[in-house]
Amino acid sequence: MLPGMELFFSRMSGNSGRAVFALIESGAAWQQHPLDPRVARDREPQYLALNPMGKVPALRDGAFCLWESNAINWYVAEKHPHSALLPASPEARASVQRWLYFQAGHISPACVSVFRASNARMQAFWNMRADARAEELGRKELERFLPVLESALEGRDWLEHEFSLADIAYAPHFQLIAEGGFSFAPYPRVAAWLERLWARPAWQQTTRLLYEA
Repeated sequence: MLPGMELFFSRMSGNSGRAVFALIESGAAWQQHPLDPRVARDREPQYLALNPMGKVPALRDGAFCLWESNAINWYVAEKHPHSALLPASPEARASVQRWLYFQAGHISPACVSVFRASNARMQAFWNMRADARAEELGRKELERFLPVLESALEGRDWLEHEFSLADIAYAPHFQLIAEGGFSFAPYPRVAAWLERLWARPAWQQTTRLLYEA
């Protein structure tokens, strides 16, 4: 019999955190495979067969392998519909997907530039150097993007009314910049949304697994 779902992930990784968060929220049974992508052995052929980029996370479910955290989360949500991590209608599902693209294409790249320069634990773990110019650009990008989220959250607790993958997508990188001192105070709806998001037991468990010493 083929094994159940297995997730290969790393500590201090925003993308890993996104996948772990969704797996825990889904209630799925899964096996943990923590890796250290800073060492070469995790980029050997055996792992590259799972993720040809040699990065984390990667999911294996029997003979099926998948990489990219949002794709992993979508697969998990489809396999565990009882978790209600995806809405039922085509329109609402398309809206969730829109937020995933917005996170991956705009929010996370800006956040990476900010936490590389401001989060001491990330700098130490990944041996990163601060780049003041990149941080400035990242902050300016967030000034463009955060009002989009602020507007979307008017009159609702979650991006698509009910908690979904759309919300999960933003938890890790926003926490990493907040730890580095970034303030969400100018965006009160976003700040309240993040408080709700980070208070969820599944995120608390993710934090203990990936981000605590």
